[in-house]
Amino acid sequence: MPLKTSSRWIAPLAGLLALSGSAIAVRAEPLPAPPVTQASPKPNYTVPARRPAHIVRQDTGASLSALFDSVSGNQAKVLNEMGGLTVSMNNDIADAVEAYYAQPKAKLIWVDGKGPTPKAAQALSLLKQADDWGLNAGDYAVAPPQGSDRARALAEFEASLSAKMLMFLQDNFRGRIDPNKLSNYYDFKRKPVDLKGTIAQLSATPDLMVVFDRLLPSNPKFAQLAAELHYLRTSGQGGDSAANINKVIVAMEEMRWLPQEFPERYVFINQPAYMAYYYENSTLTLSMKAVIGQQDHQTNFFDASIKTVEFNPDWGVPQSIIRNEMLPHLKRDPAYLDKEGYVVSVKGKTMPSAKVDWSQPLENIGVVQPPGADNALGQLKILFPNSHDIYMHDTPARGKFASQDRMFSHGCVRLENPKAMAAAVLKTSVEFVDQQIADGAKKDMPVPEQVSVYVSYFTAWPTDDGVVHYFDDIYGRDAETLTAISATTASRAQS
Repeated sequence: MPLKTSSRWIAPLAGLLALSGSAIAVRAEPLPAPPVTQASPKPNYTVPARRPAHIVRQDTGASLSALFDSVSGNQAKVLNEMGGLTVSMNNDIADAVEAYYAQPKAKLIWVDGKGPTPKAAQALSLLKQADDWGLNAGDYAVAPPQGSDRARALAEFEASLSAKMLMFLQDNFRGRIDPNKLSNYYDFKRKPVDLKGTIAQLSATPDLMVVFDRLLPSNPKFAQLAAELHYLRTSGQGGDSAANINKVIVAMEEMRWLPQEFPERYVFINQPAYMAYYYENSTLTLSMKAVIGQQDHQTNFFDASIKTVEFNPDWGVPQSIIRNEMLPHLKRDPAYLDKEGYVVSVKGKTMPSAKVDWSQPLENIGVVQPPGADNALGQLKILFPNSHDIYMHDTPARGKFASQDRMFSHGCVRLENPKAMAAAVLKTSVEFVDQQIADGAKKDMPVPEQVSVYVSYFTAWPTDDGVVHYFDDIYGRDAETLTAISATTASRAQS
């Protein structure tokens, strides 16, 4: 039964364990980890820029006194003290905090004239539970008001708690790190958070769970991962607990890069599992083995929309393959491509490969493999336009699906049962797909409605049997993510 987002999130994790049911009843042990090759890292993860927030109070004279006619004058003193603070925070959060407290009619959110309010206690309780959501509670620690200057201490507490709550909510919604800064293998449009609107809502609402529920991932798989994290930390069981805890933390971070909820109809590819899944009405209806990119041709992590199925495709050979794999054969046998059935053209003019001057720039030369039984793309491909030229397709190399580690492609995703996947996204039958293939003609068929596809990378993932399964970090990407998380935490500790 799908879990729904509600105020249960503030409850102890024991409640989540009950809600997740069989998510902790059985668990698959990880396979022995093979040597991994690190993803192409960008030279050091760049953490978000931070700066002191400078709150410039507006109109603190007569109008401010009028504003506090019915409340303690101490609140006015606290607000006035906000102008002298230099609390460090991320740039975007500083902008929101400055804008809120600079308003002439700004109200204190977390303190009154005497001290922290019950709403502050609720906020601090939420922040202390950050570890339960795969975050680091230390990132959001707020010191209690201290010092002989009570108004200034309360002002610093007020500003700090506002900044930490905004960071906590933003982190929950879109993740602590920007995946696009990790390596070239990530491609996501980061989800925006209206920080100015959020701080206004924090001020206006008596119950913070209204805001928290809106920004927490509501995908039930996120709740399963949270329950698994609690289980691993408290039980000391589940294979290599320390390694699995890290995998779950990374998985929860990655979940935040994806949409808050998945649509009812989508394709999900998990590279470390070498599997592709199709969901209809939010129910798994099709699953199959997949082949993904080799270590030096890794498949990217991104999302897109399926738009077209192409039957009997030809294959335009990428220049990297021409250069690295075909030229060595051509040096030994200039007629190699002719014998293999490829069509070669130079500046658009078709000619035998034996007559081509291969020393000229490869940009002038096109190599195409016509449709047929031996075509590298098989009998069909499923297209979801993206900047990486990645798509799903058939393959004549059927024996590769018998391998346990299925990294054989140049980045695209080969499907064990491509006809069934094509029929699913086209909302038709396999028999219809066979009919389109039968005449051998190349043809494109748009899907009746676009289907979301998530080409993902999860080394911990709750499958539909309710079990969190663990997979090898085949591309070494988890290590990059954990390093970036550590760098982010370190930057936040600096004043």
